[in-house]
Amino acid sequence: MVTSFKKIERSTVTESIIDQIKEQILSGKLRPGEKLPPERVLAETLSVGRTSVREAIRALQYMGVLEVRCGEGTFLSKNPSILADHFKSSYLIRKFSVMELVEARKIVEGATVYLATERATPEDRETLIELHNLAEKVSGNEEEFLKADFEFHKKIAEMCQNSVLLEMLNATRELTLEENIYVIKKPGQIQNALSFHKQILEAILAYDSERARQRMLEHLENIENTVIELVEKRHLEGSDATAWL
Repeated sequence: MVTSFKKIERSTVTESIIDQIKEQILSGKLRPGEKLPPERVLAETLSVGRTSVREAIRALQYMGVLEVRCGEGTFLSKNPSILADHFKSSYLIRKFSVMELVEARKIVEGATVYLATERATPEDRETLIELHNLAEKVSGNEEEFLKADFEFHKKIAEMCQNSVLLEMLNATRELTLEENIYVIKKPGQIQNALSFHKQILEAILAYDSERARQRMLEHLENIENTVIELVEKRHLEGSDATAWL
């Protein structure tokens, strides 16, 4: 059981909780498959609200770092290599701007969707249709949509049959998690994403690799433009607009 957490005094409470869990993992105090203290105990130990603890756990669960098992509790993922790669990337995030990361996604995903269109099996295409339908079904729930959105893009990367490109996609997606959370909050953005997904899917089903690549680039350029709008809005409101730059 983890007992060496410290009280949090910084203003970004959720981020601080995530940082402390990272420290526990990197120091070896929290091991793969180990159970975390209950939410109530964590909140009391860290002197924070249970809502902040819940948000941190939800974010780490979405990233595949934690597993929440109904009736059992919260556990660290059993895959240490994924955890190590994720945290190395997380520490590097402050060296990159979000615009650089979006640019990297355009390069990586433009390549993956092109290759996926040419290499996907009939079963792959059926699965991609199902994932698109799922994203439409959960479009009213931001958290569930983010998961479905990731699975759609991840499936395309898997379909390209290039493990290096798949790992590159996973890395850039993890690093742009915070950006994705804010982007989908823009009114109409989820429907925009679904529209682009549909166009990408149609191109893949038509075996048109160049059209699939163009639709993917348009999709990511839409995200890029939305990030710019949000940064400018934060600047006008007096917020820390440099947080994403």
